[in-house]
Amino acid sequence: MKIDRILILSAICIAGTLHASLANDLQKDIVSDTPLVRRRAVYSIIHSTLPPVTAMNLLGVAASDDDLLVRRLAVSGITQFSRFFSEARIDSVMEVDVSTSVVTDELTEDTTAQQEITLTSIALDILRTALSDSAAVIRADAVRVLSAFPASIAGGDVLSMLDDSSFIVIKEALRAAANLRMAGAAEKVGDLLKHKGEIVRVAAAEFAGNMRLEEYFKQLQKMASKDKSAEARKTALQAMIKIHPADKSTILKDYLEEKDMNIALEAALLLARDSDYSGKKTVFSALEIKDPGIRLAAAKVLLYYDDEESRGLFRSLLNDSDSEVRSFAEKNNRREQ
Repeated sequence: MKIDRILILSAICIAGTLHASLANDLQKDIVSDTPLVRRRAVYSIIHSTLPPVTAMNLLGVAASDDDLLVRRLAVSGITQFSRFFSEARIDSVMEVDVSTSVVTDELTEDTTAQQEITLTSIALDILRTALSDSAAVIRADAVRVLSAFPASIAGGDVLSMLDDSSFIVIKEALRAAANLRMAGAAEKVGDLLKHKGEIVRVAAAEFAGNMRLEEYFKQLQKMASKDKSAEARKTALQAMIKIHPADKSTILKDYLEEKDMNIALEAALLLARDSDYSGKKTVFSALEIKDPGIRLAAAKVLLYYDDEESRGLFRSLLNDSDSEVRSFAEKNNRREQ
């Protein structure tokens, strides 16, 4: 029994020494003059067995690096510690300065409740600094990571980024708000559905659908028919049936006669996934259109139709004039069997 106890204590001491040595090595690498060394150091920190607080302190150093990739790796790497960001632990989050110091005692201790609070404080400090970074991709990364926190902690930061100047940041803020089920973002959706950036309009439509925002149904109807972006029109249609799932079939059938074949085929596809073949006429006529993109979209719907006529039409696409359509038909040619 004594021998076992001695062996265990020895193992703990060795582990502590190894952790201290690793931390010291990474501390040196994270301030190296060579960007590649610093990038590798961040990757090592994220995937190391260092105590979380030690690792987070080192990520804090990397998050202010001059190299864009080093900053991105550091900010995104915070998600590796998201299991510690629980509401119960964050109720009493304290202000903690990001530091490069490595506390030797913490290297041999389990992560306690207090350490989790400290870890969260450091992480939030890093992310809030990143939200004002001059690079839009860093701000977007920070917003994405904030969605791993409880809404009570990250909500205000996420909402503030809906006013960002960058389309990609607004998109990530909308997605984070949806993940956190933040109804407070709803009041801004109306304007974002009319935003000049396609990426923002698409994200706003996704948000409206995921949050079941009835007040934007009519605006989504208009968007599904008139938006200049095919992706935005499709997303608006998808959002509409999420808001009114009981009326899904009726809503989709209304769009089968749209002049815009992209939206008509999207309606046919969504119907076909529910084994509703109401869009057959639309799909069959789309196969005669010169635009190969339309024929490819029609082919994707054909896969859901299980009748001889549909199977024959799908096989005919093996000889289509467009290589992408032929390739799709070849990969999915299970109709022959």
